Amino acid sequence: MCFFVFATLLAVAGYAQSGCGLFSVSKDKQVRFALGNLEYDSINGYSFTAHQYDYGGYFGWGTGGNPTLTSTDRRDYLSFDDWGSHIGSGWRTLTWDEWCYVIWFRADASAKRGAATVCGVHGMVLLPDIWNGGTFNAGFDNGYSTNVYDASSWSDMEAAGAVFLPAAGYRYGSEVYDVDASGGYWQSTPLSEFYAYRMYFGDYGVGRDDDYDRCSGRSVRLVQDI
Repeated sequence: MCFFVFATLLAVAGYAQSGCGLFSVSKDKQVRFALGNLEYDSINGYSFTAHQYDYGGYFGWGTGGNPTLTSTDRRDYLSFDDWGSHIGSGWRTLTWDEWCYVIWFRADASAKRGAATVCGVHGMVLLPDIWNGGTFNAGFDNGYSTNVYDASSWSDMEAAGAVFLPAAGYRYGSEVYDVDASGGYWQSTPLSEFYAYRMYFGDYGVGRDDDYDRCSGRSVRLVQDI
């Protein structure tokens, strides 16, 4: 059903389809996540990864209009240009409050997040507000072995609306670190002139930073409002 209902949400120019699952980002708003992290290259421009477990690109905060910027000078990241506005079809980046709501404050939030390994890639699974899918173990008690899915079992999870955020690590300057060990995802909310908020996780759990350096290259997972 998901494929037929939302086939029209396939973005032009190869952008990823929205997921089926609905995720509350406030008490009166829901979104659908893109089925892949954002990536960019000079030939094809912006696109989403082919699979949710692909790492995607590493972007400095707010670099929608300048996606290849790798400067470590904080003065180069003074304003937020949403990556979603360069794709169209209503894509956008979650705010600080919205990420917090998905992870910590929606109904049964703690039962809808957990560490996982999907097709050999470490990361975190988020379940939609209503879950009628396969087996899922909440939390991080067993690190990335808490949930293990091969291609077939993950396909079933994805069809039921689950989201997987790969532990892509981060970029600083031109170097990439911590790949497959931790994940960090930008939010659209600034904190101060040089710092912004991010959601992060590792095999130990999930957290949030309120003073993260904007020049760090992090993952981006966009959403569409319902």
